[in-house]
Amino acid sequence: MDTQSDLGHRLGKFMNPAYRTVRFQCAIRLEEIIHPCFTVVTACNPGDLVCSETVNQQADKGLVADLNYRGWWRFRIVGGSPDFQHQEPGWAVATGSVAEAIALGRRWGQVAVYWVDQDSLSLVDCQNGNAEALGSWRARTRFNQPLGPWCVVPE
Repeated sequence: MDTQSDLGHRLGKFMNPAYRTVRFQCAIRLEEIIHPCFTVVTACNPGDLVCSETVNQQADKGLVADLNYRGWWRFRIVGGSPDFQHQEPGWAVATGSVAEAIALGRRWGQVAVYWVDQDSLSLVDCQNGNAEALGSWRARTRFNQPLGPWCVVPE
C-alpha cells in the first residue's frame, strides 16, 4: 500500500489530493463514446490557481481551437468533487496516447490529466508522467446529463 509520502513523491509533491476523488458528468450516453482510450483535460485554473470566469472561458476557447487544429475527437465533460460543489468544465479527448495527453495538459498549464483506458481511470502527473490508478471510470461518471450553463464552480 502506498503511503501519502510515496504518492506525493510519485505524483508530485503539490498534487491536490482532491484530484483522487473526482467525479464526472457528461451529456452523451456511454454507447456514444467511440474511442476506448482518451484523456480528460481542462484549461481552467492552470497550475491550480483560481482564475476568473472570463479567464477560464478564454482558456477553454483556446483549448477548443487547439483540439480543432489537431482534429481530435472529443466531448464535453465536467469534472468535480463527489458532491459537485466544486466543478470544472473540460473535454474528454481521444489524443491517441498518454504522452500526447500529458503534452496537451502541459500546454494548458495543468498539473495533471486523467487517462481512461476502457473502464480504467488513472490520474497522470503532467510534470513527471507518473500515473495512479483510480478504479472504474464508469462508476465515477454520470452519463446523459444536462450540463447547464458554462461555469467553473469554486470550492
